[in-house]
Amino acid sequence: MAKDYDTATAPYNFVSLPQGVLTSPIEGNAMSDAERVEHYRAHILAKGRLSGRIDLEIKTLTPVFVGTGVDAGDAVENFFAPTGIPVIPGSSLRGMIKNLFKIVTCSAMRAGEDYHDQALYFRSVAGGALQSVYNKRVPREHTEAGYLIHTKTEQQYYICPTDYETVRDRNAVQKHESKIFWDQPKNGWATCYTGKIGNKKHYTVHQPCLWQERLPVSAEVIAAYQNDKAREGLNLLADRKTSQAKWGNDAAAFTNDPEIDFVIPCFYQEENGSVLHFGFGRFYRISYRMSVSDHVIDVNVPVVDYADALFGRKELWASRLAFTDALPEEQPQMDTPDFPKILISPKPTAVQLYLEQKHGRERLAHWDSKGVAIRGYKLYWHQKDDADWRGEKPKEGDERRKIQPVKKGTKFFGSIRFERLSEDELGALLKVLCLCGGRLLCKIGKGKSLGLGSIEITPRLFLIDTEDSYRSAFDGEGGWNTAERETEMNAYIQVFERELDRLGKDVRVRYDKAQKELAHLLRWDHTKDPKWGEKIAQMTIGQGDKRFQERAILPTTLDVK
Repeated sequence: MAKDYDTATAPYNFVSLPQGVLTSPIEGNAMSDAERVEHYRAHILAKGRLSGRIDLEIKTLTPVFVGTGVDAGDAVENFFAPTGIPVIPGSSLRGMIKNLFKIVTCSAMRAGEDYHDQALYFRSVAGGALQSVYNKRVPREHTEAGYLIHTKTEQQYYICPTDYETVRDRNAVQKHESKIFWDQPKNGWATCYTGKIGNKKHYTVHQPCLWQERLPVSAEVIAAYQNDKAREGLNLLADRKTSQAKWGNDAAAFTNDPEIDFVIPCFYQEENGSVLHFGFGRFYRISYRMSVSDHVIDVNVPVVDYADALFGRKELWASRLAFTDALPEEQPQMDTPDFPKILISPKPTAVQLYLEQKHGRERLAHWDSKGVAIRGYKLYWHQKDDADWRGEKPKEGDERRKIQPVKKGTKFFGSIRFERLSEDELGALLKVLCLCGGRLLCKIGKGKSLGLGSIEITPRLFLIDTEDSYRSAFDGEGGWNTAERETEMNAYIQVFERELDRLGKDVRVRYDKAQKELAHLLRWDHTKDPKWGEKIAQMTIGQGDKRFQERAILPTTLDVK
């Protein structure tokens, strides 16, 4: 019988990456970007290209909040309202639709656009599947204590080795977050607490050292430390305003060396006289050797896909789509401003959630596992329209601001204008907008994990008959002849769907699976399940819930029922 921490739950899940890319006809047999540009010009100038607009009626199914993204120091973050009336910005609609478009058109996932390529960081000191991985990289007997210093004239970082003591005192440890007490217990010493997580009992004390005994720390090692954006606790290289280091004259006085303008205690490992990596506590975080892009398998390719063709490829050509801001039907009704809940969302370092896992918790794939793919595109489940997004009043140091969403049932109207699309390109865009039976049920804005952001988009297609506009400047009723005619959409969708036949057999199998996952994630009727909230709840850390600590694996999208 499965233990209660074998299966993870989360308010999100993933659509699998394809194992290949559906190229746009623009790609042809291009051998260079110059050829691709020539193909693009010929493609858009060909006869029979389509221009017009797609009107979007947007109805909020839950409260929705699209913030300004500007921290003006106010107590409330306002809804996006450049003219004083809340609107859904075209840029938000564009980003959301482009993400779905990539999934539907089997397009490439690219670094810098769809994900941030970086080497992630980890540590594992309490046992579990990653313990052996960490121990091989950071053997405990090879971790040394030292002081990280910086010199004024050379502008160089060094580590000065020292001895340290380990003190067992649980009561003292549980009183302090990550903290350095300088000149304790004696002058020239430094007492270091790394936090009070779990049942931690020990802290360390750095002793004085010989400041002229120095190990160089390369710029690459410094950069690697700084690139760990998910670090919690004490940052050795924090800015001077928030740092616990000694700076300037204080550093010179502590080290008795006027050339040293920065000093802070640390632990490190070295090889042949050079520092490999360092951190604050004895069991500090280190980076994986492989980066995120090493796990984006077979789809990070330079060919022209449908997303490039329509949304633009900035170094080659611009987009042929223009998204307008969506304006409200009438003055929107707003929810009462309140502080949103804080959900401790696991980050990509949680390999059990973000990497494909085929062998269970005991053989957990991690970021240095070869041939393992990321789970794919991350999307949030719909939640009930009465989900409680409100949290407690912030404590001191919590910089949350109140938000004020628009209420459910609010209608907005926007449009997508398009220029010179082929039938298959227009069909691809319409297919996205009609994913849920002639409409699109998706999420937008902030607070998706809290139940905010669910919307229903209903599209209407209008094509421009350029020949008709040339024949007559006025329509039959004496108005200006816009030559726009509402047009049925299914025929164009079918044209695009025939392009999918170009996918190889194996790629098509994986693509069809991804489309089922996408459809499952977009279903609104999940919210009618009385136990749906439990099935997609964000896991907590502590409070008897051991699933995160035990690295319970997130089920695939289709297994969440």
